[in-house]
Amino acid sequence: MDIQNKMIHALIDSADTVSVYFEKNIDPEHISGIYLYSSKKEIPYSVKYICGTRLILKITNLNIKKAYFLSNSAQELQLIPHGILDSVKYRYPGNDLGAVYTPRATSFKVFAPTAERIVLNIYSAPEGGKAVSYPMTEGDYGVWSVCIKENLKGKFYSFNVFGEYPEFPGEKDVVDPYAKCVIGKTGRAMVINEKSYGKKEPLLEKTPLASPIVYEIHMRDISVAQDSGTVHRGKYSALTLDKTSYQEKATKGKKSAKVSTLLSHIKELGVNTVQIMPIQDFDNDESNENEYGWGYMPRYFNSPDGIYSSNWKDDSKIREVRKMVASLHKNGLRVILDVVYNHTAEGFYGDGIFSFNAFVPYFYYRFGNGYISNGSGCGNELRSEAPMVRKFIVDTLRFWTDFYDFDGFRFDLMGLIDLKTIQEIVKELSIIKSDIFIYGEPWTGGLTPIQPTYKGMQRYNSFSVFNDDFRDAIKGAVFNVKEHGFIQSSGANHRDRVIQGILGSINTFAAVPFETMNYVEVHDNNTLFDKLYYSLHDTVKFAELDKKRPNDAQLLEKIKAQHKLAAFILLTSQGVPVLHLGQDFMRTKHGVENSYNSPDEINAVSWKRKMEFFDVFTYYKNLIDMRKSNRVFSLPLDIDVRKAIEFRSDIFLPDNQNAIGYTLDSENKKFFIVINPYQYDINVDLKEDGWSILLFADDYFPENPPTLNTQQVTVSRLSGAVFVKNGVSLSSIDKK
Repeated sequence: MDIQNKMIHALIDSADTVSVYFEKNIDPEHISGIYLYSSKKEIPYSVKYICGTRLILKITNLNIKKAYFLSNSAQELQLIPHGILDSVKYRYPGNDLGAVYTPRATSFKVFAPTAERIVLNIYSAPEGGKAVSYPMTEGDYGVWSVCIKENLKGKFYSFNVFGEYPEFPGEKDVVDPYAKCVIGKTGRAMVINEKSYGKKEPLLEKTPLASPIVYEIHMRDISVAQDSGTVHRGKYSALTLDKTSYQEKATKGKKSAKVSTLLSHIKELGVNTVQIMPIQDFDNDESNENEYGWGYMPRYFNSPDGIYSSNWKDDSKIREVRKMVASLHKNGLRVILDVVYNHTAEGFYGDGIFSFNAFVPYFYYRFGNGYISNGSGCGNELRSEAPMVRKFIVDTLRFWTDFYDFDGFRFDLMGLIDLKTIQEIVKELSIIKSDIFIYGEPWTGGLTPIQPTYKGMQRYNSFSVFNDDFRDAIKGAVFNVKEHGFIQSSGANHRDRVIQGILGSINTFAAVPFETMNYVEVHDNNTLFDKLYYSLHDTVKFAELDKKRPNDAQLLEKIKAQHKLAAFILLTSQGVPVLHLGQDFMRTKHGVENSYNSPDEINAVSWKRKMEFFDVFTYYKNLIDMRKSNRVFSLPLDIDVRKAIEFRSDIFLPDNQNAIGYTLDSENKKFFIVINPYQYDINVDLKEDGWSILLFADDYFPENPPTLNTQQVTVSRLSGAVFVKNGVSLSSIDKK
């Protein structure tokens, strides 16, 4: 045996097949000298075949509960049951994994086919105290169960899992992956009565599925600042109160002023869909109120995180999330939850094991060429294609849809979730809500052994994907802060890519406009304000702007104009627009691109900034109102777009061909949209009489659009304009 060629991992693929992976290609002449044994007894095997770095062995009568080892003179390797657990024998068909409560009894079921013994522990407190322990019994499909015939509501529980594999934690308390109320990092969860949390609030004003306008928020960012106007700073409950505001008292020479915040702000802005960044229990210290996190390192997928609740040690988080969703529904807002099913925060050794690997070591995770795959960039990948992992993903999403009443889900690194699983998610959740809204990031964080779910794979599959090409075309590449996009280059850069985005990407990757999620700013990468600062200032160093300095004031006005122009392009294009919390008043993260672990000083929204840039907020608000009032800006089908839209370069002078102009025909109205990316005003010939002004620079005329007396108009620098034919009141134009 070539002892220089290290063995990496050995996976049990089936009842008689083991794949042994090496660092380098295997020389067939050097495969002797490998011994297989269990309980100090040698086990016979034969070589099935060799493929590059993979050695496939045939072994009879494998027992998944027993620990097997391969050894040569240089190393020893333990076999890992993996693909074998995907067989029909281990595909549990029931919908009762976890703790199922009734006042008379609670049943506990966990999937752990390789374990030899499991004990359930019941505690009276979230921490400390002595457990009452119960042995569990293994049944079919590798599912262990026990039923406790008592009223366990409000009790706390954990498991001890034993077996031959060293990953099994034994006496250490661990939490079942299906637990619905996990208590921090105590290793315990709470038994809950799902019927004791009040009624759900139905979404009365349902937005047509083709017409969402999404607003992405972070639970802490939106309300933690002193000026947010709530006592529930950084908490779920901050979104259950209306009529919150930021106020400035009158001073000498300055009148008092007030702007809405939180839910009142969202309603005033006019968006119809709120996307909430991850709140499934993630890797943090819930007892530390000052700890910050985005939530993209998930620990438990059925439990809300307690850091945003009034009391992390009990079920307050459940009640408060339910009330938050109900509050948003009551105000006509669809609610989307950002979820992370591409990896977990869990590790494979020692204290890093607390849930998945405690019950079935390595099973939930993807391997590639013998290595634990890291296409997430976070240390592992959830193996969505495995039947019991796919079941787990669908089961938990079904719970968040049915119990918490979420209206859809945004998937982080959706590229790492296999297409069949996404199709199953759409199918199963559509049974609960026919208009379920599913979308995600069609990319990965690194190489993966599966076929990633990239842009284009969503075609006709009833889910949508983020459009990073349109994003970069508008403002320049996110990973090159100095690069200019369409809005910074007087339209010289990426004009054709912007046009494809305006069309809803139906000529590139989307079957229908609804499949593209259009954006210029979300939580990651620089905010649009910061990107414009870097690119226009031609620098990689950020400094705060002071309007009292002439150069800073000039740069700020330029940023503001281009910020508005980006908003105009985004909110008049076909597809689903996504806005980031505070984007509508030029939010800054003070130059920090990836603020996942930055303090509140970087991440918290400053509501005072809304007052400072109220004209920008008003501009966004007007664009949103115009879009919602005229369905022609969110057409459902590609054929509708092709029929309605006509691009017109003939309206511009030869020196202004980077500008974009097009008409949109609705059933009874015609719109003319003009985008001027130049640093100066341009003359436009609309070619027809009878146009009225709907939106022109900062002016918006929704009720009585003033009529133009000429075909010749001058469109202001770095701005957009929308004209409507015949000047009829928009109260009768395509209102929803």
